[in-house]
Amino acid sequence: LPVLNAFLIMGLVTAIYAILGVSFYKDINPVLFGSFFRALFTMFQVCTGDGWADQVARPLFEDETGHIHPGVAIFFVSFHVI
Repeated sequence: LPVLNAFLIMGLVTAIYAILGVSFYKDINPVLFGSFFRALFTMFQVCTGDGWADQVARPLFEDETGHIHPGVAIFFVSFHVI
């Protein structure tokens, strides 16, 4: 039963971050954050560590003009810490 509670809490946190990801990044990267379910899968990818740095975070962190967005780092680091 305690393991189920941990999975439920992790699922809730992942869903909250997926909602935040859609609201923050759907215009920047609609492939990864275009809908809730895409964002949920992306946050699951970040949670498992499967290529999240080069496929998810870095394209959001720096745009085409070279401008760096520190909010992206705060978003993903806070997700990992939680």
